Amino acid sequence: MQSMNRIQLLLLVIICLSSCLPLPEKEVVDKPIHTHEAIFQSIHKHANRQHSDSIRILLAHPNKFVRAAAAEVCGSIKQREYIPMLKTALQDSSIEVRSAAVYSLGQIGDPSSEGILIRSFSSQDSIHGENTTYNRMVLEAIGKLGSKQSLENISSVKSYTDDDSELLLGQAKSIYNFALRDIYSKSGTERMNYLLTNARVTEQIRTIAANYFYRAKSIDIEPYKYQIAKLVKDGTTPDIRMGCAAALSKTNSPQVQSVLLEQLKVESDYRVKCNIIRALSSYNYIEVIEPILALTEDNNINVAIVAAEYVLNTGNAKDISIYREYAEKDLPWQVKSKLYQAVLRYVPNSYLNTRNIVYNEVSTLMTESKNPYAQSAYAMALSEDVLRYKRLYELLSPSEVLPVKTTLVEGLYNAVRSPKWSAAYNTRSKNRYAKGEIATMIKSMMMTGDAGQSAAAATMLSDTSVGFDELALDYSYLDSLKNGLSLPAELETYNLMSEAINLLMDTTVTKAVSSNVKEIRWELLNGVGDTTLATIKTTRGDIDIQLKPSIAPGTVANFIDLAQQNYFDNRVFHRVVPNFVVQGGCPRGDGYGSSDFTIRSETPPVSFDQAGLLGMASAGPHTESCQFFITHSPAMHLDGKYTIFGQVISGMDIAHKLEIGDIIEDVVIQ
Repeated sequence: MQSMNRIQLLLLVIICLSSCLPLPEKEVVDKPIHTHEAIFQSIHKHANRQHSDSIRILLAHPNKFVRAAAAEVCGSIKQREYIPMLKTALQDSSIEVRSAAVYSLGQIGDPSSEGILIRSFSSQDSIHGENTTYNRMVLEAIGKLGSKQSLENISSVKSYTDDDSELLLGQAKSIYNFALRDIYSKSGTERMNYLLTNARVTEQIRTIAANYFYRAKSIDIEPYKYQIAKLVKDGTTPDIRMGCAAALSKTNSPQVQSVLLEQLKVESDYRVKCNIIRALSSYNYIEVIEPILALTEDNNINVAIVAAEYVLNTGNAKDISIYREYAEKDLPWQVKSKLYQAVLRYVPNSYLNTRNIVYNEVSTLMTESKNPYAQSAYAMALSEDVLRYKRLYELLSPSEVLPVKTTLVEGLYNAVRSPKWSAAYNTRSKNRYAKGEIATMIKSMMMTGDAGQSAAAATMLSDTSVGFDELALDYSYLDSLKNGLSLPAELETYNLMSEAINLLMDTTVTKAVSSNVKEIRWELLNGVGDTTLATIKTTRGDIDIQLKPSIAPGTVANFIDLAQQNYFDNRVFHRVVPNFVVQGGCPRGDGYGSSDFTIRSETPPVSFDQAGLLGMASAGPHTESCQFFITHSPAMHLDGKYTIFGQVISGMDIAHKLEIGDIIEDVVIQ
């Protein structure tokens, strides 16, 4: 009896003890990880340092969320050495890990991964099951590296119902990704037309389809033009209407022209208006020029600029008096300068008196302006007079204003590319002599060591269409100038000069990579999460941005670091492309400036699929530093190439109003 009591007591103790033990390991290790945790920071530290062996070890971690994060950062690094470990990760028991591996293989873009991705999709196929998100990512990845046969196969699938949103999204993104690689098929375009015009599928899918017709360079939209034109009027969102309007530049149908002109009169969203104006460049100039000229006086500066750009790019010599009449009106400098540029572009070289009068008018506007960006814009207008390239050099070379210095080189480049150049210098000797003089000017500017001028000059010298490589000139000075650049601050200039040297000196100079990649300062992210706000205070008002450290911790930490150093104070927005982006943070103010460090690109599976996304400007992978941009509208062609690290939640109206030269007064982290 006592023995039985002892056994019962022992069993009771075992039961009590077992109730205090942790759950089986599988149930406790699979938990999400966050920015403040050491393991999250370790993953991104190794990615920042590109430690492939450490990432390989993390891919074997017991926590599936750690393995998934390790697989995902490979998509930011984008190096082929990670392919074998990612292919192994496709066999992982966790769908999160497999999804991350699929994304990163797509990012690396090596065709050798196509087969395993196709097999992975087949083995995981499930139209209504839990694997639809995974399958969607497989389709997207194949679009980044697959063959035309894969495009045909993906496009031909019509078994997905309108409710299969994930699979339809994957199909749309795949066909779109193929198009960005200049791979098309008739079946792909037909499928995208079906998705675009199908009101039963999601707006996200229809927006991708609209942007396919916009961004795909070599597709024939004739069979679909009326359906697309109808959506410019009746599309349910501005994003769809914008994409459709831009797509219609691929036709010149009179019926479509009528639709565009009617919509231009009533359209309330300036972004759609901008795209309509741009599309009209493909249509009958005589029938569209009058309403577009009227829009150069539009209250929305972006619309007025795009209207002036139409005149500049589509004008003719017969109407130069009309362009000049508009240019003389009280218009913003951004508009006035482009109209004057149109006059000088289209006035014949033989119209000496008109050329002289207009040239002097523009010269006066340039010299009297106190705004360096207005000076630069008027200088570009002057560059259209190809017979006065020496005068342009005399006017601008004394300037110490960095954007103006850079514009001088860009203006000379504009002159030698002008169709009027060959008419003005119509013999081989005249052409070579004039270009030789410009080459001498370029050398003298580059010898000053200015990074902006050197970058612009290298771009010009590398352009085989203008023929500097055909001149028997000594370009050996380029190599010593390149080696004297400060890296990584002048990394973009260094690499542009390397391209020029390779062409002009018939050699092979390897592009440089950053010698000073900034470590992630994790202490700056203490208390910072995906609800943390950064307020960009501008001369036009405040823009509140929700930062995203969970997807771009290094970029957010860098942005906070720069803000706390007051780096952004009194910097300008040096670039505004209507209905695309506003960009700021350049220390030079011309786009060629950087800092003495770079940060890594961080490109997880997120998309530039809406307006108001905060991204990092870049001159190539892992060259980001201090310049950022805010999108005006969806820009999905940037996906996987540029870092997203925030979203505007208030003040988007301010972002839409920003102009070149507007000042960043402060950036405050809430």
